Amino acid sequence: MEAELLERFDFFSGALYIREKKLCVVSDIHIGLEETLYAQGLHFPLREGATLLDRFEAILERFSPEIFVLDGDIFHSFDRIARSVQKKFVTIVERLRAECEVVFVRGSHDTMLPSVMAGSVERYDAGEYTVIHGDQTFPDHGFLVMGHDHPVIEIELQRFPCFLYGQGVVNGKDLIMMPAFNPLSPGVIINYAKGRDFLSPLLRRVDAGRLQPVVEVDREVVIFPPLAEMRRLM
Repeated sequence: MEAELLERFDFFSGALYIREKKLCVVSDIHIGLEETLYAQGLHFPLREGATLLDRFEAILERFSPEIFVLDGDIFHSFDRIARSVQKKFVTIVERLRAECEVVFVRGSHDTMLPSVMAGSVERYDAGEYTVIHGDQTFPDHGFLVMGHDHPVIEIELQRFPCFLYGQGVVNGKDLIMMPAFNPLSPGVIINYAKGRDFLSPLLRRVDAGRLQPVVEVDREVVIFPPLAEMRRLM
């Protein structure tokens, strides 16, 4: 199964690349988290805009996707988009659109997205794949790609953003949950998580023990056993 997963997908710098569709997905970009932290009293530079743009540049260079999906919680603030945040967003979108089509999937934070960028959607379907943010449920879907919960795995007191793969865990369909793309976003440790611990209403009904963490470290992808098996070993 691990070999098949790596044949279909590539995992790099918080992005999922679906090879057969030439489709790239990132989730939980949270543009403007930097401004929120400054407003809370943080006083050292975080370089959010440059860091995000560098990550997007590396992804474009590696995959040359035809479609790039920004999968929800594109912005951090619910109620206002500061001029500096909008500038970072426009810079990123212009860079992506120079290379490929860009799709905006709305997340729970994106109440202001329609006022900044027209054409956002609640879901994006590409053949057998359905990309959603994860804050809503949908009665019909394909292989789910979603974000929303910012999964992180803790190994020997170190925390690593991770993808979560579940074979047939949602209505018999496979699932890949994305890590938060913004490195400033706090992660949620999933080592001992149960379905009820997730924010997503979809995952609250899932047997979390069947989910497999997928971690990319130093450009090497490691697929761990399901969480239930990991817990027995730990």
